[in-house]
Amino acid sequence: MSTTRGPREAVTPYSVKVLMLVEAGIIAFLGYWLMSEYVYDVSFHSYVDQALLSHVTWYTAILGLGIGMGCSAAAVACYKILRNARHGLETTHAPRFRGRFGKLSTGLPVSGARSSSSVAIEPKASDAPAPSTSSTLTAIVPVPEKSESKKDAS
Repeated sequence: MSTTRGPREAVTPYSVKVLMLVEAGIIAFLGYWLMSEYVYDVSFHSYVDQALLSHVTWYTAILGLGIGMGCSAAAVACYKILRNARHGLETTHAPRFRGRFGKLSTGLPVSGARSSSSVAIEPKASDAPAPSTSSTLTAIVPVPEKSESKKDAS
């Protein structure tokens, strides 16, 4: 394999593509031939009806069970992956910040306390209507309380 990042060549050789087209043509011809035999030959028609069509209910039941079992297995696998991911996220602790970031995190509210923080915004000199009136805009931003999730008993 080359390590260049340029355009790559086709993986499938031309001879394989031609072979695939020949096989598709043969399958189409045989399908057409079977359909014409089914339509015009009475003995072949009765044989197909007896061999295949008499057991259609069994085929649909087996197909339905197969699809149902496959979907159930996929749901169980997705549930286990989700549970493992949730358990991994719950047991992982947030890293402690050092330096400048440690000073910033000390001013944050504690997870159990309900508080609201305020943000003060100073208007620019060009936005102020008059130099005698300087106003401070204050926005109250509620901090949502963290809800503790129940852990699985298993």
